[in-house]
Amino acid sequence: MTLKEQFDDIPEEVESSDIVELRKALIRTQKQLRETKQRTEELVEATIQAAKDATLAMGPIKPVQMPEVAKGGKKKQEIALWHLTDWQGSKKTTTYNSQIMRKRVMEFVTKAQSITNIHRADHPVNDVVIMFGGDMVEGLFNYPAQLHEVDSTLFEQYVTVSRLIVDTVRQALAIYNKVLVVAEWGNHGRIGSKRADVPRSDNIDRMCYELARQLLADEKRLTWQDCPDDVQRVQIGEYRALLIHGDEVGRNGFASPTAIVQHANRWRSGAYPWEFRDVYIGHYHTHACWPMANGLGSVYQTGS
Repeated sequence: MTLKEQFDDIPEEVESSDIVELRKALIRTQKQLRETKQRTEELVEATIQAAKDATLAMGPIKPVQMPEVAKGGKKKQEIALWHLTDWQGSKKTTTYNSQIMRKRVMEFVTKAQSITNIHRADHPVNDVVIMFGGDMVEGLFNYPAQLHEVDSTLFEQYVTVSRLIVDTVRQALAIYNKVLVVAEWGNHGRIGSKRADVPRSDNIDRMCYELARQLLADEKRLTWQDCPDDVQRVQIGEYRALLIHGDEVGRNGFASPTAIVQHANRWRSGAYPWEFRDVYIGHYHTHACWPMANGLGSVYQTGS
C-alpha cells in the first residue's frame, strides 16, 4: 500500500491540518519525481546521441579493404591472439595521458603486425582474436581524488576510448582476413559508488565496446561478442579460455599470485560451468604467467 493510499484510509474527521499539509507535500514530491525522471531520460538519450555525434565528428569511418595475406606455405594455420587491457583512458600522470595512450596502443598494433609477418613466413596466420580486458577508461567513481587525476570528463573518455577501440579493430581488419572481438569490462568503468544501486554490467567499458561495435556494424569480416556477464568465454577451434578483468579475485583491488591461481584452479576443476584451458587477466598492471594445477593450462596476466 502506498503512502497516499494510507492517507485515503484516514477518516475525514480525524484528518488534522498537519496531515493535509503532508498530503500536499506528497503530491508535490510525486510531481517533482515525474518531472525529474522525464528530464533524466531525456538527458540520457541526448548524451548517447551526442557521444555518437562527437565520435563521428572525429572523422569518417571508411570500410577496410581485405588485406593481401601471404599464404605462408602448406603448414597448419594458426590464429593470432591480441590481449589489450587497462588503457585507463584519460588517466593523467607525469608520463601518461590520453595522447600517450593512443601512441602506445598504435605501437602495440605495429609490433603485433611485425610478429604476425614473421610467423607468416612459416605458416598461414589469416585471422585474429582481439581480447579487450577492461579498464579501458579511467572512470570517475573509484576514489574521491580521481576527478583531479584525469585529463578528460567521463563524456570525453567515452568518445576518445570508443574511437581508439574502433581504430584498433580497423587496423586488425587491415592485417587479417577475419577478426573476432571478445570484450570484458573492468572496475574502473563502474558507474557510481560500490554501494550505488546500479547493475554491474551497466559499465562505461561496455558502453564503449557497444558504440565501437555499432560504428563498425558494416564490417562483414568482423564478429563481436557482447559482454553482459562478468566472465567472457574465448573459443578458437578446439581451444577454450576465459577472459576476466582480474577484480573478480580480491574485490578490494589486490590478490596475490597464489590466490589468483587457486581461483583459476577452482574454476578449472568444475566450479565454472564451462571447460577451459587458460585464463587471461589484466587489472594488476604487470606481466606474469603461472601454471595451473593440471599441468596444461596457465594464467596469463597482461600489464597496462
